[in-house]
Amino acid sequence: MLGQRTLLLNPPLVNGLAFTRTGRCQEREDVLGTTKPPYSLVVLAALLRERGLGVRLFDLTAARKTTDQLIAELDREGFRPTLIVFGSTIPTLGADAAAAARLKRHFGAPLVCFGPHASCAPLESMQRAGDVDAMIVGEPEDAVLALATLDSLDAAGRIPSLTVRQHGAILPHRAKGSFSGFQGMPYPAWDLLDLTRYKLPLVDKPYVMVETSRGCPYSCDFCVAPIHQGHKFRERDAKTLVDEIERGQREHGIEYFYLWGDTVTLNVNAFTTFCDELIARDLHVKWFANARADNLVDPAFVRRLKRAGCWMLSLGIESESDDLRRDMMKKLERQKIRIAFRNLRDAGIRSFAFFIFGYPGDTAASMNQTTRYAIELDPDFANFYPAVPYPGTDLYEKCRRDGLLASDDWSKMEYSYYLLKSDALDEDTVMRQITRARRRFFMRPGYVLRHFGDVIRIALTKQAVVWRVLADTLFGHRPKAAAGATGDVALSLEKPSGATGPSR
Repeated sequence: MLGQRTLLLNPPLVNGLAFTRTGRCQEREDVLGTTKPPYSLVVLAALLRERGLGVRLFDLTAARKTTDQLIAELDREGFRPTLIVFGSTIPTLGADAAAAARLKRHFGAPLVCFGPHASCAPLESMQRAGDVDAMIVGEPEDAVLALATLDSLDAAGRIPSLTVRQHGAILPHRAKGSFSGFQGMPYPAWDLLDLTRYKLPLVDKPYVMVETSRGCPYSCDFCVAPIHQGHKFRERDAKTLVDEIERGQREHGIEYFYLWGDTVTLNVNAFTTFCDELIARDLHVKWFANARADNLVDPAFVRRLKRAGCWMLSLGIESESDDLRRDMMKKLERQKIRIAFRNLRDAGIRSFAFFIFGYPGDTAASMNQTTRYAIELDPDFANFYPAVPYPGTDLYEKCRRDGLLASDDWSKMEYSYYLLKSDALDEDTVMRQITRARRRFFMRPGYVLRHFGDVIRIALTKQAVVWRVLADTLFGHRPKAAAGATGDVALSLEKPSGATGPSR
């Protein structure tokens, strides 16, 4: 069987840079000073082990190892994979596929890939990664399990969510993958990772992810989440989630948990049940998650989140302009945004707000207004990103239709670059506005005084990342693109900067 010995891989550094390759997230470590662990891989490992199949999992990014080092390690152990599965992203696909291809050539095993690139633009992704034998469109679990039972890749065309390369031709997928066993999935195989490599910068403690839900019912036109996981919102049982948290605490000594989902608090009734279960067990854990401002307008609900251990919530606000948010299909009411931040502060929950600059229709004046708005809302933390036209999104189609794409370079389709151009917007204008926004937000005397302890802790635990972020904020430093080198080459260009942790 193909899955007799499966190698699950998070690829190495790309041009000396650490990238998150988890779910829809595909940003570099510099964006938030952290990277997430490869959650999909630990779920896949648990599923394969449950079926009695041999599996090895390597996070080369977190370990700061090269593909050649991995090959040597597997050769020493006598583990010859019969199937290689790796996660990737739009900006890192070229480098990731090149690194994985070295494993394919050495071991002769088929190479299968998944991630937002495969879900958003499967045919083009296959064309850009000529050594990859198949890509999984949508959620990867069912497809990997089906692949594992095959005798060879010749029968892979039967799996509906696979885009397959056979006899020089690319056979398109027939359906998007959706994990049929999501509600009853096994405990993730965290034992296969060194969890000390994944730490939160503010507290310098390890954490694991607990997936609460999948799917997003909203239609923000810049987001790949509903393309990757669909619009149907699916939740796991509250008791099951708390069981998983309790096991993580018991077996791994974990105190902090990342509740993983695009809008964790969407179903207030179900999430209240989850909070009540956590409160009843009195586990003394802390958790953080993504949420929406309009789910946080009830002070009693927010206080309950705090009692249940909520440490921080991340909120996508995107713009001060109601018109721009409508254009983005981001349905948020201004008054509810203000109430949400007030409720979080009153309850003692940290807030992290995200803003998009350079969306079509934005101007220098509207970006300045968004900066002022961020300062008025006064979240504990904020980040300002350029609009990224990911292939497959409505934003990408809009920009291509209107002639706004200045570049179609996938390696720059991440938050460090701006790829649109119009009469009012170009890369220099937008990136300067972002640099100015960061200066104005973070260098306020009152902010510095209030968060002095946080600044010191981050500086002590993430020195290399902090210096790069400071250079960008103070001097408008321009980063390297993900193109041009795999982690094998780039590892010699930059020494490891310590353990990695979660991001948006």
